[in-house]
Parts: sequence; structure tokens; C-alpha cells
Amino acid sequence: DENRISLSCRALLVERGDQRILLETGIGVFFAPNLRQRFGVFEDEHVLLASLAKLGLSDSDITHVVLPHMHFDHAGGLLAPFEAGKPLRLLFPRARFVVSEAALQRAMQPHARDRASFIPELPGLLRDSGRLHVIAGGASQDPSLPGLRFHYSDGHTPGLMLTEVLSS
Repeated sequence: DENRISLSCRALLVERGDQRILLETGIGVFFAPNLRQRFGVFEDEHVLLASLAKLGLSDSDITHVVLPHMHFDHAGGLLAPFEAGKPLRLLFPRARFVVSEAALQRAMQPHARDRASFIPELPGLLRDSGRLHVIAGGASQDPSLPGLRFHYSDGHTPGLMLTEVLSS
């Protein structure tokens, strides 16, 4: 079996052949200092990037990032660390970003109840990257991601996409 699976900081890295698939990105450190305090983010470093470095990898080695949904504590790790006066910027320059259609719609048009859970700029950054891949209508598989199967639950947020890693 040539697959390697690594778990760190709420993220799962699946390596299959030439694919390095990141499931989840965690919160990252994109918040301005005043918002970090408000939301209880105490890390000074981007934990996901540090975890990848321990495996000898960087964000540019990741080929796919699968987002279960787009709340900031699951998708904030897509963003570079906060720099005063600079706009938000995506990390993972070679990755294809995979999200369910319903999760993307919720991020673009959040309900008042969970509006604060989203990063308003993120959907636009993902679209503008040209690397956003939307899983339409509850599809359970994507041909570009063999060995993964998707399941959906609207319990936490509409379009929550759960990823099952199939054994080879």
C-alpha cells in the first residue's frame, strides 16, 4: 500500500500516488489581533503549516484541499497569516479547492444565525483562484479524487460534506 495518512491539528493528509489531499485546514492565524482574542484563537503560528513542515512538506506540495464546510474554524487555515494592512491571501498555490455546492452557497449567503462563522472574502478568493471545484448536488464521488467518498449532513450547517477515505 503506497498510501500515507497523517493526522495533525484537526487536519488529515492523505497521500495517494502523486496526490496530497488535505481534508480540513483548521482555523489558521488569519484573524487580526483584536479578532483573535474575541474568538479565542491563541496560537501564534499557523499550526497546519508547522505540521506539514514536520512531514517535510509545505503548502505548495498539497494538490487538493477538501473543505467539509466553510466556517472559519475549518477553512481559516487556507489563508496566510495576518499581516497588518494587507488583504487576505490564499495559501496552497497548486491545490484544487473542493467544497460542496450547498456549503459554498451557505458561505456566500449565510443565515443571520451563523453569519459570524464565515470569512466573507473566502468564497471570492476561492473563485478567483481558478482552482475551486464544487461538488454538485450531493455527489458521492469525484473522478479526480479516487479513493474518497462523500457523505452529507445538514445537522451542523447546510452542505456539510463528510469525507470517507476508502482503503485501496
